[in-house]
Amino acid sequence: MATSAAVWAAKGWTPTREPADLAAISELISLRVRVSRNIFKNTFAILIPNADGHKGLLMSAALGAQCDPRQGMSLFSSLDQEQIRRAELLVQKGAVQVEIATDAPADLYIEVEAAFAVGSGACVVRDEHSKIVCLRCNGNIVYGAADAAVGESISPELAALKAMTLAEVFALVAELPESVAELLHKTVEMNMAACQAGLTRPMGMGTGYFGTVGEDSRSFSQHLASLTAAGSDARMSGFPLAIMTSAGSGNQGIIATIPIVVFAQAHKVDEARMLRALALSHLVTMYLTAYIGYLSALCGVAIKAGIGASCGVVYAMGGGLEEVERAIKIMAATLTGMICDGAKIGCALKVSNASEMAVRSAELAIRKAEVPDDNGIVAPTAEQTIRNLAELSRSMEVVDQKIIQIMLNKLGGAAAPAQS
Repeated sequence: MATSAAVWAAKGWTPTREPADLAAISELISLRVRVSRNIFKNTFAILIPNADGHKGLLMSAALGAQCDPRQGMSLFSSLDQEQIRRAELLVQKGAVQVEIATDAPADLYIEVEAAFAVGSGACVVRDEHSKIVCLRCNGNIVYGAADAAVGESISPELAALKAMTLAEVFALVAELPESVAELLHKTVEMNMAACQAGLTRPMGMGTGYFGTVGEDSRSFSQHLASLTAAGSDARMSGFPLAIMTSAGSGNQGIIATIPIVVFAQAHKVDEARMLRALALSHLVTMYLTAYIGYLSALCGVAIKAGIGASCGVVYAMGGGLEEVERAIKIMAATLTGMICDGAKIGCALKVSNASEMAVRSAELAIRKAEVPDDNGIVAPTAEQTIRNLAELSRSMEVVDQKIIQIMLNKLGGAAAPAQS
C-alpha cells in the first residue's frame, strides 16, 4: 500500500483528495523502499495473492506501484497480467531498491520514495498496516506531518484499551451492540471459509490438509489443529480469499476466531455466549497488542491471538474472570518462547500448535490449574504477566537481528538489501 500511495501522491492524491491526473503512472523511474526489520521478516518468503507465484518485498513493492491505494488491505485482489508484467520489468531493471531501516521508529514502519521522469512522491506508513502518516509530492508535505514518522505512537483506541484492567475488558462483552454481533458473524463466515478452502487440497505445506488423514478417528484437538492450519495454509500460499484479521494479522484472525467456534459447535454452546466469547478473544488479542505491538520478535499467533483464543474458549465453557486470568498465565508459561521468523507457509505449524494449546489451557484453567507465581515470567496477576511478555519481547532485538542476518545470508551478495 505504501508504494501505491507514494505513486499516487506524486499525482496529487491524498486520502482526503482525489488525484488530479494519473495518466503518467507508467513513467515511474524508480522506487526506494525502507522498512523496519519486522516488515522485512514478514515479506521475505510470503506468496503474494493473485501474482502468479511471486513472493518477497521487491515484487510486492513493484506490484503496489501498479495498484490503487484506496483498496487498502485488498490492494492485490484484482491484479491483472499487465500489472504483473510491469512490476516484473521494474524489478528486472533494478528500479526497486530495498533497505532495512535499523533506525526505524516503530516495529511496523515503511518509507517509500517514488521517482518519475518529472516529479516524485513519497509515503510513510507506520504502527498499522494501512496507517499513512505522511505523504509528499515533489518534496512537499501534502498529507500528515513529518514528525508523525518519528517517535512513538499508539492509536487512541489501543491507548484506551491499554488503560483498562482485564476486569474492565472482560466486562465489555456482557452486552454486545448489534453492529459488533454482525461483525463477528462476518468474521466467522470469512475465516471459516478460508479454513474450509485449505482442506480441499494441499496449499502451502498442506499442514491442515494432510492432518485430515484418518478423519474418523481424529480427536477434537486434531480436528481443530487441522482446520486452523488449513486456514493459514490457504492464506500464506496466496489463495485469493479474504480473511478477517485480528490486530492486523490474518493468522491471528484465524486463531482468535476458529477455536471458539469449533468448541461452541462441538459442545452446543448457544450463539449469544459464543459471540461474547469471540468478542473477548479479539479484545484480549488487541489488549496484548497494545502492550507488545503489532509486530514483535515473539510470535503473535502464540502470545497474542493464542492467549485471546484461550480466554474466549474459557468464556464459552462458562468460565469467569478468574478462569480467564488463569488461562492467560498458563498460555504465557507455555508458548512464550515461540519466535517470529517472518510470515511464510510454515506459519501454519505455529497456528496448529497455538490453537490446540489455547483449548488445553482453557480446560486447565476451568479445572483450577494454576501456574505458581515463582515460575519464570509468570507474575501474581495476569496484567503483570502481560507486561512481562511485553518487556521480554522488547528485549529480543538481538534475536531479531540474528533472524534478519540468517535471511540475508540466504539472499547473498548483491541481492541482499542494505541495512541503514
